[in-house]
Amino acid sequence: MDDLRLPPTPAESSQRGRIGAAIGDPMDGIRRGVAVLRHRKWFAIIMFLGVLMLVLAYGLTRTKLYTATASMVVNSRELNVSEKDKEVLPGLSTADNAVDTEVEILRSPAVALGTVRALNLVDNPSFAPSLGKAVGSDRETAATAMLLGAIKIMRPGTSSVVSIAYTAPDPMLAKAVADQIGHQYLAVKEGSRRAAVEQVARGLGSELDTLRVQLEAADTAVAQYRAQHALFDSQGATFTQQELSLYKQQQAVAQAALADAQAKLSTARGQSRKGGAGGVGAVLQSPVVQQLRNQRALAAASYADLQSRYQPDHPDLIRSRDQLAALDKAIGAETARQLASLTANAQIARDQVANAAGIVAQTTGTLASDNNASVQLAQLQRKADGFRATYQALLARKTLISSQALVADEDARIFSPAALPLRATSPNKPLIVLIALALAGIVAGASVWVVEAFDRKLVSSADIERKLGLPHIANVPEIASILRAGDQAVSPVDYPVAHPMSLYAEQLRAIRLALVRKGRSGMTSVGITSARPNEGKTTLAISLARVAAMAGSRVLLVDADIRRASVSRMLGLPRHAGLVQVLRGTVRLEDALIHDAASGMQVLPAGDMAGNGQDLFGAGHIDALLAQAETRFDLVMFDAAPALAVADARLLLRQVDEVLMVLRWNDTPRHTAAATLKRLRALDIEPLGVVATRVDMRALAAFGHGDVDRNHADYGAYYA
Repeated sequence: MDDLRLPPTPAESSQRGRIGAAIGDPMDGIRRGVAVLRHRKWFAIIMFLGVLMLVLAYGLTRTKLYTATASMVVNSRELNVSEKDKEVLPGLSTADNAVDTEVEILRSPAVALGTVRALNLVDNPSFAPSLGKAVGSDRETAATAMLLGAIKIMRPGTSSVVSIAYTAPDPMLAKAVADQIGHQYLAVKEGSRRAAVEQVARGLGSELDTLRVQLEAADTAVAQYRAQHALFDSQGATFTQQELSLYKQQQAVAQAALADAQAKLSTARGQSRKGGAGGVGAVLQSPVVQQLRNQRALAAASYADLQSRYQPDHPDLIRSRDQLAALDKAIGAETARQLASLTANAQIARDQVANAAGIVAQTTGTLASDNNASVQLAQLQRKADGFRATYQALLARKTLISSQALVADEDARIFSPAALPLRATSPNKPLIVLIALALAGIVAGASVWVVEAFDRKLVSSADIERKLGLPHIANVPEIASILRAGDQAVSPVDYPVAHPMSLYAEQLRAIRLALVRKGRSGMTSVGITSARPNEGKTTLAISLARVAAMAGSRVLLVDADIRRASVSRMLGLPRHAGLVQVLRGTVRLEDALIHDAASGMQVLPAGDMAGNGQDLFGAGHIDALLAQAETRFDLVMFDAAPALAVADARLLLRQVDEVLMVLRWNDTPRHTAAATLKRLRALDIEPLGVVATRVDMRALAAFGHGDVDRNHADYGAYYA
């Protein structure tokens, strides 16, 4: 845990500055990312392949789906039922959002529900399994929701063309639904217009009923006023006016008849005085006179003929003369009768003229009295005409709305029905493969990032120095990572003896070099500790002591982990008195030492822990031990217990010259190491540095970004 870290010393800050400068390289993040991927490559590969297989298995085994697309032209033209001074069906809208409105209508539940009912989709095999146990209207509602989720309404650019796409396992169903959506849209539009017509019919009907009552009342008032004042009219004139006109016409006719009768009578009298019956007959043109004249003409001709052949006293001549006289007499009588008739007719005409003049005078007086009443009648008539005009306008509006609303127009039409899809549009295998690869890469990368983010292990020298604030001294290799053929049987503590020129031995010599401080003379005491057990500190202590001894130093290795003594076991030493007895003063130091024949170092085993082991590492005891060793050894190394868990270890480490902190590479949690440092620093113990043990050098070369030994293979010629 990072909160366990203490403020760094000035030297540590300088060290961090150098590390930070290196990390500040712009390419460092990329290198580190690559290193992390190499570190987690098997995890990343497993995640990548797992996700890839899952996505491919899911995508490529899905049911084949077919998409059918119908195209239609839509526009917005709403029925005008409110503005009575404008067209009932206006022109097509040019507003930018007009088509968007129609698209939303296409996406409406009303259109989808109509499609469900028209195609009986609730019983369709593609819908029925998903509807479950729903019944009745619930099934229709569920099917409508499913349909809405699968319909795609697309409008290319800003055109009025809309594409209706539907995808289904059955190509016939896909085509039917795509086409039916367009038909249902048209039906909804027609239904909305019918509803608008019905609504306006109800509104206008009520208004028309009111106007009808008002108009009837106005017409009744006009009729009653006319009847009361006898102001009946015909073709725009009152009856009195018509009567006066008729009477004046009759008066004129009577006057004309009187003039004619007087003229005939005067003519007849004048002719009668001048020329007798013949002239009068010619003037009067009487049929009887004309007939008699014709008979007389025949009789006169016969008389003239007889007169030329017979004597005056001839009977035939006499008879003819009598006949001629009788005809003259008859003509005279008829002429007198005609004159009397003309006289009577003239008198009748005078009487008619006088009568007509009286009637005209009377009617003219009546018309003058009616004119005053006509003014009020005109007001009543205008009121009635106003009601009638409004009534007729509303009635015409209602009729026009009803007729135009039901007439097909060009608001929308399906110009391209859906074609039967012959090839499946899903699953799209190339796309699924690309998605699978991309998703697998993303998941694998994210998984590696998460694992790396939660991984608190220390895997490089840069990590150690940056996160612990201590110098990294060396990476002690895992023997298996640097073994050569034939070396499998060599144990780690024997490896530096068997291979003194190996990388393992070289790293140990680097640690020894770090322990040798300039200006220091005499013996150096070193405490080796760790945060947890099994970190490799005992192996490091034995190997380091052997390398130092082989280098010519007088080395004493003390097994100070008295609770879990491991030095004797690892070196195969017999049970022997050791550190416990020396500190108790029961055994002399020289009697407790065991010589290591392989390297020449001396070993002080832990000894027998029987009895109370408290306060063995007190200042007096350790000082006495170091005083005895000072004249005999150059380097005294204490294999101490883990400092985090054992207080005796921290007590011991306070009394040595240098402290080495051992961490197991890629295993020791950062927070554990930080907690150990916190406890050490609380006692003013500042480790010389950190040694990473059991380092897999091959893995370090592969993903150990930021580690000083990442490129150790380049120096392989120096190691044997």
